[in-house]
Amino acid sequence: MKTYTLKEVAKKINTTPGTIRHWEKDLVDLLEIPRSKQGARICTDREIDQLIEIKQLYEKKLSKETIREWMQKKLHPESEDVPQSSEVSQAFIENPDVSESFAVSQAFIENQNVSESFAVSQEVIENQDVPESLAVSLKAIENLDMKESPMVSLEVISDTAKPITIQDAIDAHQFFEAMDTYKQNFLSDVKDEIRTVVRREVLDEVKKEIRNGTYTTVKSLSNSIYKSSANTRAEIQELSETLEKASELSADSLQYLSNNIANVSIETSQEIYTLSKQLSETSEELSHYVDVTNNEISSLTEAMSKEREFFLEERNQYRHEISQRELAFQQMLNSYRHVAATKEKKWWKFWT
Repeated sequence: MKTYTLKEVAKKINTTPGTIRHWEKDLVDLLEIPRSKQGARICTDREIDQLIEIKQLYEKKLSKETIREWMQKKLHPESEDVPQSSEVSQAFIENPDVSESFAVSQAFIENQNVSESFAVSQEVIENQDVPESLAVSLKAIENLDMKESPMVSLEVISDTAKPITIQDAIDAHQFFEAMDTYKQNFLSDVKDEIRTVVRREVLDEVKKEIRNGTYTTVKSLSNSIYKSSANTRAEIQELSETLEKASELSADSLQYLSNNIANVSIETSQEIYTLSKQLSETSEELSHYVDVTNNEISSLTEAMSKEREFFLEERNQYRHEISQRELAFQQMLNSYRHVAATKEKKWWKFWT
């Protein structure tokens, strides 16, 4: 049996490993994930199916108590199923071969498709090495004509009593799991088939309605286009008449505008002549004003040059005075240093 790690299972059911660990904490004693020798969680297909069901319940936003009750009912059915399970367990205790034969017959009665259930049980027998008595029982089931009788009574072929082994219990448990898996797959296939048939019928109806609607639409459009074409001819005739009238009015207005433009052009030429005369007079006045301005500027430049010469002489004089004062200050400093040096020498001579 193939096993998966926690990350692979989380990727397969489209969730996170932390969510699966949280589910395991919430559903203690109900969700048991096997562990390897190193302590890592490993899951089989059975645990994956169980986790998918738990994920669907959480997606429906059910409470933890509701999910726990649902898991409890699934793992431990109610009292109405107790007699049947007790009989099966008692038969298994007495003879494991009888219990396996009973499981085959029960799966056969519940699933109406005999050939498919027999094929699944035969595959399980080939994979799990079920004892020979179960194989004999399955051959007896194959020879029966199940289409004629709705209920089938199977004769249990008892073999000599054998001690119950752990391998037999594991094989029986795996056989029950295989039958449950087959039942779920069969129901899902039936649901998918019904869904596809209903979808096909709905698509056919929609196609018919679309065809009818298309025909009606085309017919209504053709009628409206025919009516609109007749109306368009009348409107075009009216437009042509209005265009003729508008063209006549435009010709009259253009003639009037041309006359006005001619009159305005004569007046404009006279105004241009007067403006040119005024411009010539203004240019003469400007030339005279420019000459006067040039004379004033030349006299101003002469005065500025004289003032500049005066400022230069005054600056040279100030510079000479500053140099003399600086020389006197240097002489005063030198004399002060000389006097200070002589005083220091006399003070040291007192101790010699």
